[in-house]
Amino acid sequence: MNISDFLKIIMEIVYPQNLNCIFCDMPIDKKNKYSICKSCYEKLIIIKNSCPKCGKPSINLNLDEDLEIESCGFCKNKRFLFDKNISFIEYDEFSKKFVFGLKYSMKTYLSRIIADIMADIIQKNYKELIYDCDCITFVPLSEKREKERGFNQSEKIAKYLSKKLEKEVYKLILRKRDTKKLSKLDMRDRKKELRDAFVINENFNEKIADKSIILVDDIFTTGATVNEITYKLKLKGAKNVIVLTFLTGKYIKNVDN
Repeated sequence: MNISDFLKIIMEIVYPQNLNCIFCDMPIDKKNKYSICKSCYEKLIIIKNSCPKCGKPSINLNLDEDLEIESCGFCKNKRFLFDKNISFIEYDEFSKKFVFGLKYSMKTYLSRIIADIMADIIQKNYKELIYDCDCITFVPLSEKREKERGFNQSEKIAKYLSKKLEKEVYKLILRKRDTKKLSKLDMRDRKKELRDAFVINENFNEKIADKSIILVDDIFTTGATVNEITYKLKLKGAKNVIVLTFLTGKYIKNVDN
């Protein structure tokens, strides 16, 4: 273990929770569970009504209130293989500080807070669905990218979630090659770039066949990554794949079109 890895572990253990808000640094009550002040917490948009498949909230531009849309425009003409994606917080300039701070600013303690928020919402809204699952896995990074970053953010979130949900976590999927930065690609190019980027970890074959699997990632954008991984898992006989992603952007539907 090098000094950098050691410091990350120390940060996760001794980071002073419930003293100051992780966003604005204002003092907070010791009873505050997520280390976020009330003002900052209210800026987070918790997803309540969303597509039962892709998990994206739908907003009608022409009404003041959210509109339930039976047929999700985001899912239209897409073949999602996962059984359900659950996203918890709406992606915006404020909420992305969670994931960007974790991924790019070495604030690895944020993975624990992210997992706490996800677990509490699961307990309230998705307990039966999630507790029927057999195990947890996560979206892998390539060896090169994980070495550069020093950790895999999705793995960290998954490991904290596993304690909260009392499920074992396994590295069921390996990334056999590095890919281009997906954030700059559209859905079609992402699918092309991800084709055959993942392989099953043969050490855990028995954890896949006829099992219901939770797949964890940080952000659901187009769904291309989790869909490709689901394809590999279902080829090996997985019964169900439930995706858990902390953030997703809203899908905006204009009912005039």
